[in-house]
Amino acid sequence: MSMYRLTDAGHELNIGFRRNARIALEALGPTFTEARAMDALAVLHALDMLGEGTPASFWHRFTAQGAHAHKKAFIECIHE
Repeated sequence: MSMYRLTDAGHELNIGFRRNARIALEALGPTFTEARAMDALAVLHALDMLGEGTPASFWHRFTAQGAHAHKKAFIECIHE
């Protein structure tokens, strides 16, 4: 099972819906699985605190390319 963590860029997210996602992921602890992260993001989505994005779209942006102009991944896979 792959484990993930927020990168330094991820810990610096302080604007809008990305901030909400960061806080939810930080609450999971220093490392988390994709399933736990998706559950946390789904709660935000249900409360309309994730904007127009879906949990899957946030996960993709956070792990793949980062969000918008930052071009830095906010979540990285770690190998334990």
